[in-house]
Amino acid sequence: MTDTAIDFAKKLNTLFEKKTKLDGTKYTQEEVIEGTNGVLTRAYLWKLRTGRAKNPGFNIVQALANFFEVDINYFQATEDKEQELLEQAKKNKLISEVALRASMYSEETVLAILTMMEYIEQHRTETDESKET
Repeated sequence: MTDTAIDFAKKLNTLFEKKTKLDGTKYTQEEVIEGTNGVLTRAYLWKLRTGRAKNPGFNIVQALANFFEVDINYFQATEDKEQELLEQAKKNKLISEVALRASMYSEETVLAILTMMEYIEQHRTETDESKET
């Protein structure tokens, strides 16, 4: 096995460990296979996760990046950049969830939520400033 295959496997397995559903549960291999719309087979996903597949094609890498909602560059990133991309993906998912839920409320309720967010931001800034002194 090549270092590249092992690195890809490690990064893919990290996604299985750290990228969870909204309820906090981990994705199964079957969910990933179904979620990539037939791009992956069970056998090939196993080969990728164990480092036995040496050079996944662009469509495979893109399908995995799309499923786990990470930038495709995640699979090429250094460890520091990898962590940054994972954190950004998690934040993006939370922002999307907030926007989706907010879309279900009236304009008045959304304005109240924004007011609360502004209060939190002001309070957080004041708290940060008091810690510095």
